[in-house]
Amino acid sequence: MSTFTQIRPDTVPLSPAAPVGPPVESARMARTFAVNVVGRILEVLDGRRPCEHLTPAVSEEVFAQVALALRRREDVIAHAPMRGPTARLRRMHLQMASATAANYFGTVERGLRTRAVAGRVELHRIVMPGRRAQTRWMLAEFGIV
Repeated sequence: MSTFTQIRPDTVPLSPAAPVGPPVESARMARTFAVNVVGRILEVLDGRRPCEHLTPAVSEEVFAQVALALRRREDVIAHAPMRGPTARLRRMHLQMASATAANYFGTVERGLRTRAVAGRVELHRIVMPGRRAQTRWMLAEFGIV
């Protein structure tokens, strides 16, 4: 059984009034980030990528949620190995909630089954030990229905 650990930098959400650039560019960057990270989460859930690859891009809550889903998946696979089609992100839409947060929603396909995916991305100020502070997007909420 794998162990899931996470080493996180200090993160602080930015206030909605924080200047982050032109609204169109901010929305484009948020959508690109959401598409990439949700795709990465699907790869982790399919077992094609280790869970630790999510650490710099997701909140602690999302990381714990994905790790729990992986533990459940490993328990199922231990009894009956799972084979079949992989999950793929089909569509992604994004609605800016403020200059520093956006809600995303879309669809995921696995074989003939289609499911909804939704969540939230936020701009955070990231402070890595021994490095300069950075402002970057982070996946704060994630759900598949």
